[in-house]
Amino acid sequence: MGFLSNRRAEAQAAIDSGQPEAAADAIVHAMLEGPGSLAENLRDMAEGSGTTTEAKR
Repeated sequence: MGFLSNRRAEAQAAIDSGQPEAAADAIVHAMLEGPGSLAENLRDMAEGSGTTTEAKR
């Protein structure tokens, strides 16, 4: 799994366990630390691919 896929799984697990703050932390971390721009990272994470931008780099 790539970085964004891992953060997406982390956010989903947090949501499933009733921890929205932890999910938000995972999403923000992915947006800031991912391989693309903020928008690219969020888009890739939302699409569930986690590899679109990573593959370009």
